Parts: sequence; C-alpha cells; structure tokens
Amino acid sequence: MLSSSSNKKRAVIIGAGPMGFETALRALDRGFEVTLLEAGRVGENIRQWQHVRFFSPFGMNISPRVRQELSGKLPADDAILTGGEFVETVLQPLSRLPELEKKIHCGQRVVSVARAALGKMGLPGHPLRQERTFRILTEDIEGREHIFEADLVFDASGVYGQPNWAGTAGMPALGERALGNRIVRHLGDFDGKEFERFAGKSALLIGHGHSSAHASLALSNILKHEPSTRITWAVRTDRAKPILEIPDDPLPERARIAEAANALAQTPPENFRVLRRAALDALVATPQQPSPTKTQTINVKLKVWRNFEEFEVDEVVALTGYRPNLDMLRELTAEFSGVSEGVAGLYRALTNVTDCLAKIEITPKDLQTGEANFFAVGIKSYGRNAGFLLKSGVEQLEAIFSH
Repeated sequence: MLSSSSNKKRAVIIGAGPMGFETALRALDRGFEVTLLEAGRVGENIRQWQHVRFFSPFGMNISPRVRQELSGKLPADDAILTGGEFVETVLQPLSRLPELEKKIHCGQRVVSVARAALGKMGLPGHPLRQERTFRILTEDIEGREHIFEADLVFDASGVYGQPNWAGTAGMPALGERALGNRIVRHLGDFDGKEFERFAGKSALLIGHGHSSAHASLALSNILKHEPSTRITWAVRTDRAKPILEIPDDPLPERARIAEAANALAQTPPENFRVLRRAALDALVATPQQPSPTKTQTINVKLKVWRNFEEFEVDEVVALTGYRPNLDMLRELTAEFSGVSEGVAGLYRALTNVTDCLAKIEITPKDLQTGEANFFAVGIKSYGRNAGFLLKSGVEQLEAIFSH
C-alpha cells in the first residue's frame, strides 16, 4: 500500500472528475507531488450527461475534505444537482485552487501505463518490481505524445467513454460496429437538441437501465409534441415494469425516474411500443442513398421471445451500460475480475450486492490490484458493476490512504 518517505513522491492521477480531485487533495495532504491527467476537460465524463440530475443528494456526493476547500459556496445537502451544476459548483472551483491549478493537464489521453523498463512479465510479484517507477504515455489533442513518471498511479478515469455493445450476450450485433457514430450511446444526446434529431422520425431504444429510463421519457415527450414520431423500446427483461424499482427507495430522484418510465412501459401512448424479452440480432444500413434532408435508414432485426421481427428506423439509441478501458493497463500486473472487469478483490466483496446503498464491508486488501502502488479508484474499480455512488468512492479513498 502507500508508504511515506522523506523524499517527495510523485502521484499521477488519471481523470479530473470527482474521484480524481478527491484523490488529489488526499495526496497533497500527505506530501505527494501531484499531477492530474485528463483526456478532455475537467469533469469531461459528467459533462456528457450534464442535463441529467444525480440520483443522490448533494450531501452524499462530496467529502468533508472537499467541503473544507469550498466552504460557503456550496448548495444545500438535500439539493439534487444536474451533472452540469456539479461541474460548475464543485469541479471547476477545485480546478482553480492554487495548489491544483497548475497540476492539471487537460487534453492528455493516457495510452499506456507500465513500470520503467518492465512489462507485465518483468519480475511479477517480486519486491524489486515495486522499486521501479511508473511511466505513463499520453497523447494530446494534436496527436503529440508525452511521458509522465510517477511513484504511485491512481486511475480515476471512469467508464463512461466505453459503451457496452448492444447485441446478444454483450457481443456486437451483426452490423453494429460498421454503424459507428450513427448509434446514440450517451445521454448527452438528450440535452435539449434531441427534438431536432428525433422528431417525426422512427427510433429504436435498447436497454432497461436508468439511462434508458431517462431516454424513454425524453422520447415520449418528443412524441407528445410531434405525434408522427415512432418509438420502439426493446428490453431484454419480460417484466411489466422493465426498470428495477427499489422498495421505499431512499433516493427520490431514482424512484421518480423509474416509476415514470415503468408507467410509460405499462401504458405506452400511440406510436410508442415496448418489446419485452427482445434481443438485438442485427443492424444494417439500408442500401438506398439518403436524400439531402433525410439520413440513411437502418434495418433492425430483433429476436422477440422465439420469433424474429424486422423493421426500419431512422435512429438507434443503445444505452446498455459501460465498461472500463483496461487496454492502457495491459503491461501492469493488476488483477481485474473476468466478470465485472473491476478490481478482482472488490468484485468478490460486491458479489450479491443488489443496491448501491447496501452496507458492505470493504477492506484495504479488497482494493489492492496486485501491482504495488497502482490503484483503480471510483467507478472504474467497480468495472461493469452499476452499483456505484460517489459516497462509495470516498470511502474507498479513506481505506487506501489510511494505509
């Protein structure tokens, strides 16, 4: 775990989001020389859903350490902020702190992390391995490469940049890869501009998580204003209420979205249909050339129960979850779960936990990756497990830094 020394050690933090800043402040408090690397802007992942509200109230989303830095400038603890409001009231002020302002390098995408002169096969498990510093290769927005060195690395890069495939069993559906950016995969496409994109068109929505719940409500609202819009919502579950509802949910915003989307699924309006137990089999762009005012349509093939159904749509929205980018960590000996793709020990601790507010016992050992002084923190440590709250990430950091 972490160690102290009379020499000032260098900590590189990947990601300038909530967990990146929480980590940076703790590292500074312990005398580390800190560098934050961010592929986009400060809070880039949250900016992708900036119009969507957090499920959790504001008081659950910051630590006493952050509160100390921003005292007197914060919303009420029971406020339910949008992502954009959180960036504006928390992340941007943190980025302007004198002790952090010059340590943040935006537009630096991490390509690879490795031990100096050692790949994954170099002295695995040997005490000498941890004596080597880390080398971090980045690429800036103009394609130029840079090397950063560190004694400790904290990966707080999140998962939002890597959407899951929409096909059966997590594989790409036939033709899905070829469609590229024709498929909407982030709620950022529902930020007030969605009317222009979807109004009067036919659209397929895939998924039955909370992101899909948000999208279903946005699409149904478009339908109210433009009745010619046609929506098909394909969900893999056979439940009448496809969105999981928590009995007596203590998070009112989560409960509100789930209840509204489930009510829509149970009693859909005209031109809005719900296909249950539906799996995406294929997506193929139709061969005819689009006109200057109309995009090329997409032929959809779904397996619905035991039968196949084919139809054409103008737009496909696939909100089927996200996964961490592990490619940049391939030369580390860090151990990730083959199931969740999160930290292996943490995956075992989270087994059978069905709600993000459930009380779980996490030990420092659960957070160790197998690569000394490398830590995956925040939602990246959870991998594809969706039950993460910022409160959980703060608790992780307290466990890590206490050792």
